[in-house]
Amino acid sequence: MRRALGQLRRRIGALVGGFDAGQGGRRLRHFQPSRAHLNTLIAAAGADITARARWLSRNNGYAVNAVESWAGNVVGAGIKPSSLIADADLKARVQRLWLDWTDEADAEGFTDFYGLQRRAAREVFIAGEVFFRFRPRRPEDGLPVPLQLQMIPSEMLPLTRNEPLPGGGAIRQGIEFDAIGHRVAYHFLRRHPGDVTDPGLAGETVRIPASEIVHVVDPVDAGQL
Repeated sequence: MRRALGQLRRRIGALVGGFDAGQGGRRLRHFQPSRAHLNTLIAAAGADITARARWLSRNNGYAVNAVESWAGNVVGAGIKPSSLIADADLKARVQRLWLDWTDEADAEGFTDFYGLQRRAAREVFIAGEVFFRFRPRRPEDGLPVPLQLQMIPSEMLPLTRNEPLPGGGAIRQGIEFDAIGHRVAYHFLRRHPGDVTDPGLAGETVRIPASEIVHVVDPVDAGQL
């Protein structure tokens, strides 16, 4: 009888592919991972995960050190571009203009272009992503280059914004796609959902063309938003 049962188990094992990870033995009986796509998991728990990560980055010394260490290794003092312009005079003028712009790049006025890089690295480590919006400026604003970068934290993109659109497009977790899956726009909240000092209307969104947004993220799954 035992021999017959052993043969039966081997045959069943062969039918399911013979992979250890597909077996239902004692070690794996209670290992039942979710089959949901990452987008579904983020929709369900992303806000809580980000909130906990931010709490740790503010209150736990080990987490603070991890954030700073990672950001330092990613961008250091800042990733600096190098001009390939052959004309020496033009290259020097462009370089001076670039240096002037980097000092005024932050739309909030907290830091320079290289400081924005470090802040972005921190955000990616903590929240998994961050957004930048190109903000054109008027000549009377007095900037060397009429363009600044506005950092937008991940919480400003409503994960609950999902709806079909005419023509076959759709909004998925706040990101608008056309009928062939290209990113068309981002629907950001006008105010941070956790900032009670902002007088803006809670839940109100604004549509920003994707051409004005830089989405800094390193996707881990195919189809991740």
